[in-house]
Amino acid sequence: MEQSWNVRKAQMEDLPNLFNLYLGSIELMRLKGIDQWDDVYPNEQVLTQDVMNQELYVLEDEDGLAAAIVLNEEQEPQYRYVDWKYHAGKIGVVHRLCVDAGHQGKGCGKKIARFAEKYFRGQDYNAIRLDAFPKNEPAIQLYYTLGYEHCGRILLRKGVFHCFEKSLSVELQEEQML
Repeated sequence: MEQSWNVRKAQMEDLPNLFNLYLGSIELMRLKGIDQWDDVYPNEQVLTQDVMNQELYVLEDEDGLAAAIVLNEEQEPQYRYVDWKYHAGKIGVVHRLCVDAGHQGKGCGKKIARFAEKYFRGQDYNAIRLDAFPKNEPAIQLYYTLGYEHCGRILLRKGVFHCFEKSLSVELQEEQML
C-alpha cells in the first residue's frame, strides 16, 4: 500500500508536535556532528510566531508530522552581500526546513521542498533563496539534487552558511530539462 502524504498550514494545536519534531531532529543532527540548531534557534517563540504568521507548513502521513518548512519573503540582512543571479520579480525564501528524526531517509525533505517550489510558483514568484549549514550534507545534497545553485556564503550566528537559489521561471525550467 502506498504512503499517503498531506501538506497543510500548521495550526496552533500543532505546536507541541512541531516542538517535538524540531527537538528530535536537532538531537539527531547533534549525534551526527551537525550543530546547526540549538535551544536558541529555532525555539518555541520562533515556531509559534511562524504559525501565527501562517508561514509554517507541515508534511504529514498517517503517523503524524513528517516535516516542516517556513515560506515567506524574509531575507537575512547578510543576503545583500550574496551574488544572487535572479533579481526581478518576487523572491521567496525557505526557512527552517526540518524532517522528523523518524521520517528521515524517506524522501520527506524532497517532498516538502517540492511543495515550496509549487507554492511559490503558484503565487508568481520568480526565484527561491535559502541558506544551508555546511556540515548539513544531506540538506546541501538535497538542494543540489533539486536544481538549486550555490551563490555564495554568509556569516550567521553559527558560522558560515552556504546560500542557494533556484529560478521558478517555467521557461528556464524547460530549458534546463533539454
